[in-house]
Amino acid sequence: MAVMIRLKRCGRRHRPFYRVEAIEKRNSRQGRSLEVVGTYDPFVSNEANRVNLKVDRVQHWLDQGARPSETVISFLRKVDVKYGKQKTSRRAAQRAKKRAAKG
Repeated sequence: MAVMIRLKRCGRRHRPFYRVEAIEKRNSRQGRSLEVVGTYDPFVSNEANRVNLKVDRVQHWLDQGARPSETVISFLRKVDVKYGKQKTSRRAAQRAKKRAAKG
């Protein structure tokens, strides 16, 4: 079973609200989910309160092999959840190498 962590649109017309859900990859966006692991409300004025995640449950699904969508990956970066290999640019790797050589 391939599990994705992705958004499910809820709310009404012109007022979207999203649930962050662990859902089987073959299911449609509005299909049956396995677990709701957070919410995203783009209309909240305070940026810190737009995304609410149950970090322990998200980490559980990631440990089980779930793959997050691109949008969910950006949410995970904001709350400092480590997902897979953290990509660094070539230039950043070179800078780190120089710093290590200096001291």
